[in-house]
Amino acid sequence: MRNTLRCMVALSLMANATVAEDASVVKPQKKFKGPVKVFILAGQSNMEGHAEISTFDYIGKDPLTAPLLKEMRNPDGTPRVCDKVWMSYLTGPYDGSANGEGLGNLTAGFGARDDQPAKLCSKIGPEFTFGITMEKELKEPILIIKTAWGGRSLNTEFRPPSAGPYKLPKAIQDVWDQYPQGAHGVPKLADRKKWQDEKDAASGVFYRMMVAHVKKVLADPKRVCPAYDPKQGYELAGFVWLQGFNDLVDGTTYPNENYDEYARLLAHFIRDVRKDLSAPKMPFVIGVLGVDGEGKNVNFRKAMAAPAAMPEFKGNVVAVETAPFWDRAIEAAEPKQGEYNNIVGTAHTLKQDGTLDTERKWDHYWKPIGKPLPGERTWRFVTVDPIEKKDKMEQYDGRRFRDITLPAGMEKWHMPNFDDSKWASGKAPIGKGIWDHSGIKLDTFSSIWGKGEFLLMRTTFEVENLNYDSYRIAILARQGFRVYLNGHEIHTYIWWQDKPQYGSIVLENEQIKHLKKGKNVLAVYANDEYSPESPQHYAALDVWIEGITKGDQKKLDLALEEVLSPKDREALKGASNGGYHYFGSAKILAQMGKAFAEAILNLKK
Repeated sequence: MRNTLRCMVALSLMANATVAEDASVVKPQKKFKGPVKVFILAGQSNMEGHAEISTFDYIGKDPLTAPLLKEMRNPDGTPRVCDKVWMSYLTGPYDGSANGEGLGNLTAGFGARDDQPAKLCSKIGPEFTFGITMEKELKEPILIIKTAWGGRSLNTEFRPPSAGPYKLPKAIQDVWDQYPQGAHGVPKLADRKKWQDEKDAASGVFYRMMVAHVKKVLADPKRVCPAYDPKQGYELAGFVWLQGFNDLVDGTTYPNENYDEYARLLAHFIRDVRKDLSAPKMPFVIGVLGVDGEGKNVNFRKAMAAPAAMPEFKGNVVAVETAPFWDRAIEAAEPKQGEYNNIVGTAHTLKQDGTLDTERKWDHYWKPIGKPLPGERTWRFVTVDPIEKKDKMEQYDGRRFRDITLPAGMEKWHMPNFDDSKWASGKAPIGKGIWDHSGIKLDTFSSIWGKGEFLLMRTTFEVENLNYDSYRIAILARQGFRVYLNGHEIHTYIWWQDKPQYGSIVLENEQIKHLKKGKNVLAVYANDEYSPESPQHYAALDVWIEGITKGDQKKLDLALEEVLSPKDREALKGASNGGYHYFGSAKILAQMGKAFAEAILNLKK
């Protein structure tokens, strides 16, 4: 729940959104006849649009959608720029505190752009083919006003004014009443007024942002649409609503998957939008949420489509199902991609007793580089604590892995000629505490970490040949780390992962150029889990470099086809995001945009 102050800030900044024109996509002005046809597109992240332009090719693989791709591209393959369609796109971060307006002729790039809302991006939403379809069918100039923010619900942030204040459903209120001290996600009695106050403060914030922006654009249409002629004016020709995910998963507002309240809210939304924009019969399209495809989320989809069947909306509100555009080939390939990523992202696994699993079939194609073999190498290591106040952590936060000032004389500890003879020595992994995760227990280590928070470790190995096509780091690490090869940093990881397995980090030429025949020095800097609130510290560290020949890489790729087939790989070229964003698939969003436009055109007939 966003706090009251944040919502007030979002409102105060609404009228001061950053404005920047996407000048690269502004076409020379032409003369058009008739009033500007104005279409409003609004919603949450799927209306923002997370389909990368890189997924366009996939549209052409299907004979049913290949003609649509031709309309989306120029003959040279670049995205089309629409001559008589202009965009005003208001978006920004989830809380709306840094909204920006993107302007210009419609082209690819008016998709999700949270970080730089006024800049053309690499994504599309449904606006692209919506505008292309309208341009083909209408003679008049077209202005699309799009407002969209990710993670916003109709029951709260987009709540329409006439719906009244947010109230807990009786079924949820009864549960809350049973637990005055709080339990099972229920807030304590003392916290409930604050919860309601924050809910009230957040209610309708984004509805008001949306309406305010539309009014701002229509107060001076020529600012956005150079083809606007005051004598001919404009016509509010349609509204498209594409939203729903945050309501779909909100069990507090819609207990037991009873979504009747969503239908009520959406009916109020349609009435209020028309009233606030003085367009009582404006065509309205409900883009019915279709994530997971047909046969899924049925109760929600029925509630979302319900207002279109209300007598008062007959002939001017239509529900367009988006579930039929769900791509089953991508859906089938997605979990296989996850399994594949886990395989190639893991160099080696551990058995339940914490020892190395030497039977994993994917690992044998890669060979350890140098002698002695990794398990036989001697490491020199030392642990240190921060000595400067600025390096010490005052609380448990994201600075767990950080650079610290090392004791005098240790500044060049990772260089090949550094004297580590006074450090402790032993075999890897070097560790401390008990690492108990995923059924694997690491509680005995070849070498003990020691008391210091930070570990510095070094080893040497001799290389006879470098006849490999690719190289990777195999590393077991609980926390962030830096890896150095012959004095050069070759990889840094700044976060943490609670996976007791060796990660695989493929090295680029820029990193691997530091590997040489003869003596090599490998050095690692890392820290253990550190929290003043918890006395439990556990960590483990081991690392080596491996190589694979071109021939073995082909064998590995062939073996991996049993996990991810060529057909699956082809399907995944059409995806760039998670399932709840329609896989970030331009094929899906392009079909949706076209369907929305056709629905409005049919309403107008």
